[in-house]
Amino acid sequence: MKTETHKLTFTDWLVVLIATPLIHLIGLSLRIQEEGEAAWGPRGRQSEAPLWALWHETILMSVWYHRDQDVHVMISPSRDGELISRIAMFFGYVPVRGSSSRGGREALNELVGHLKAGKRCAITPDGPRGPRREIKPGVLNLARMTGCPVVPFAFEAEHCWRLKSWDKFIIPKPFSRAVFVYGKPMRVPRHAKLDQLKSIQDELDRVTRVAEKYFKK
Repeated sequence: MKTETHKLTFTDWLVVLIATPLIHLIGLSLRIQEEGEAAWGPRGRQSEAPLWALWHETILMSVWYHRDQDVHVMISPSRDGELISRIAMFFGYVPVRGSSSRGGREALNELVGHLKAGKRCAITPDGPRGPRREIKPGVLNLARMTGCPVVPFAFEAEHCWRLKSWDKFIIPKPFSRAVFVYGKPMRVPRHAKLDQLKSIQDELDRVTRVAEKYFKK
């Protein structure tokens, strides 16, 4: 059964049509570097499709930097998720609508199919409503059902704004230096227990620390 989503109002469409070129302009202005396991980034030539895992707060520039890669990404069926979904589609993403509280099982099964077909996928394991930087089981279930490598990555900008939202959403200031830090690809056994989540959490925490310290050297 298809998860019902919100219909955008005229004002919502204005937000999408204004935000999309602004995101593109901000992205073009940044001086971005890649660190860590950069071969698993958007420009790497992987032998198999990764499941990228990123914190919800880093969505903005992650969507821009990993654009036009035919990435299938899980997005909440909420109104905010609908806005994000429309913007993501402008950047070449294929939204899969669902969250831990609504339509999650259907979205999970759809992502499993895409990963088995060799498509790159992405998930924000603390989204859509937090708690901030706390992984939920979805990423573990995807990894153990497909055998695909989970590749955690983090983003940081030297100068940025942080919104007063639950995730402290990052908006980099134009012309800043920025970095994407890619973690080690992690494989999860088919019969992995929930405590296997800790290893994914630890690696995502590690690359986040590296990114946050990058411009404080």
